[in-house]
Amino acid sequence: MKKNNLYMVNKFLNLNIYFNDCFFLIDKFYINKLFYNLFTFFNINKYISVTLVNKYYILYLNNRFNNSNKYTNILTFKFYNPIKYNLLGDIIICPKILLIDSLKKNKNYMYYFLYILIHGFLHLVKFNHKNNYNYKKMKFFEYYFLNFMK
Repeated sequence: MKKNNLYMVNKFLNLNIYFNDCFFLIDKFYINKLFYNLFTFFNINKYISVTLVNKYYILYLNNRFNNSNKYTNILTFKFYNPIKYNLLGDIIICPKILLIDSLKKNKNYMYYFLYILIHGFLHLVKFNHKNNYNYKKMKFFEYYFLNFMK
């Protein structure tokens, strides 16, 4: 896999873009503002990597790590060796699938992208949606932080 672009958004966040077909305009101001709010609120001072991939690669990752042969718009991978590295985890996003989802849901693409980033971040800080209580808690924080972006 060849890396096309790497953007240092801030000292704790890198944005990686793989493959030519997953490039889209990224408003680094919004992403920086979003992660500043998230990092501050949850008192996080660890490194996070956000990687954009094409639909074939996210299908491969979903199949390999989740035993699911379905396309998805996001995958998160928590890093479990905090002593050696200052890494919280990775957020993997497929912009093309995200675009299709945003059109189906009649959502603004950039705000839907930010919403999905929030969702991935919340998974990294141990939120989940395995039961109704956790689902409601996670939804609250997703919309809470998304409202900062308007």
